[in-house]
Amino acid sequence: MMSLFKRSYLPYVCFLAGVLLIFLWARYKDTEGFENNGAGSSYVTAAPYKFKMYYADWCPHCHAAKPEFEKLGATQTIGGKKVQCSAIEAEKNPELVSEKVDGYPTIRLYDAAGKMTEYKGERNHAGFQAFLQQQLGA
Repeated sequence: MMSLFKRSYLPYVCFLAGVLLIFLWARYKDTEGFENNGAGSSYVTAAPYKFKMYYADWCPHCHAAKPEFEKLGATQTIGGKKVQCSAIEAEKNPELVSEKVDGYPTIRLYDAAGKMTEYKGERNHAGFQAFLQQQLGA
């Protein structure tokens, strides 16, 4: 058995172990982190409310609003109600857009029944948080 791990094979084994660890870490981060584009993640939350920001990569308003939106995290609990927050690049993922998007960014809150409420407030973390608290009765 020791002959398998000769001194010359040790760097290769260490390299492969490192690649495996990076792959596993990226997979874990994808399921636990902020859901971006709504795709590429097998993690599905049981949140009855969905707060979605539809954005375009070329839009300067989206570049300013997206980091503020991401401060919400992947999920929020407001007034005992779970809310899943996700930023979706609408042009690259049209299958994830449930209703027509006329401009960018478009930010919407969906309840468990699918009823949509359009967000029209300030595009910052405090505005998003206040809107969610107002809508969910907290």
